[in-house]
Amino acid sequence: MPISTMTELKPSLYASVDEVETPALLVDLDTMEANIQDYASFATENDVRLRSHIKTHKNAEIAHLQNEYSGGGGIVCQTLGEAEVMAKNGIHDIYLSYQVVGRPKLERLVWLAQKLDRFTTTVDGPGNIAPLQTVAADHYVTIDVILEVDVGLHRTGVPLGESALQMARLIQEQSHLNFCGLLAYEAHVKSKAETRTEYERYCTEAMDRTQETVELLEAEGIPVEEVKVGGTATSKYSGEHPAVTEINPGMYPFMDVGELEHRPFDVDKDDCAATIISTVISKPTADRAVVDAGSKTLSMDKPQLPVPKYREDITYVNASEEHGWLDTSDSEKSVDVGDRIEFIVPHVCATINLHDTIVGVRDGRVEELWDVQARGKVK
Repeated sequence: MPISTMTELKPSLYASVDEVETPALLVDLDTMEANIQDYASFATENDVRLRSHIKTHKNAEIAHLQNEYSGGGGIVCQTLGEAEVMAKNGIHDIYLSYQVVGRPKLERLVWLAQKLDRFTTTVDGPGNIAPLQTVAADHYVTIDVILEVDVGLHRTGVPLGESALQMARLIQEQSHLNFCGLLAYEAHVKSKAETRTEYERYCTEAMDRTQETVELLEAEGIPVEEVKVGGTATSKYSGEHPAVTEINPGMYPFMDVGELEHRPFDVDKDDCAATIISTVISKPTADRAVVDAGSKTLSMDKPQLPVPKYREDITYVNASEEHGWLDTSDSEKSVDVGDRIEFIVPHVCATINLHDTIVGVRDGRVEELWDVQARGKVK
């Protein structure tokens, strides 16, 4: 059994943020709630379902909150382990946007599907359709499935058009699988669009192609009840398309530096709810300071670097595991050992996965302490 140490102690509820030991992951609750409401309102106005992707925060309490705002839209999980955690914490409508392979995992999937009010999983080819059919049949269960189509990301998903039609037919031929619709994840748009107009154009193009495939399937007598799309960056563009029934954003409650850089016309610092509070531990030269937030605190899996939330005169320039280098050459006021500096995180999904606890803050006080319950649940 692991031995508990003082570092496992959480901040005290209602304590001042100034008393929180650093480095720590903070979430501004007012900002987070405003972001959640914003996407929920968009979904309502455009008559699409908001099913939030919980791979970002991995916490059932936040998932329940998102469901309250969306009117019970259910959640998306990226791993079976995440789905199991959410199910055990009272979430009863789960979509697994990932291909599950291997008999032991498929046994878990079928078991989970039997426990929930609604469970849907993802397939994209015979290699994951046939084994799912076999295990479902062995347990006399029918599994709802979504067919992933490739609209431009070129990761997973069957090509649009005839290939999608052939795969939808294959699913329909399976006695224990129920074809429900398509996943058309248009994440490639984020890497190529630089303006709002380009986001609109590229998302519309991807959804137009998806609609053509929907029409092809339905002309062959295969109903397409659901078309699931959208990450945080693209949901508000793709979600306006008539073919779309559901958006699946994940980062939207928190935002991060990636969203700031990709969509400055939509996102600014005030929209970024997730930050790391750090402390200056060294000031070796006049133009360099070092904080206690390095790559084990702030994920560096993307090219973006942390951005100070409340200071424009210093720059985070480099990181090692427990150190963050700051360039203070343009600082307008002194940066001294012991100063506390708050950073917007480069990539919120990977950063939260580095932490045990999310500290919810309102008006400078600790109001919520959330465990990252599905941290490490990658299987």
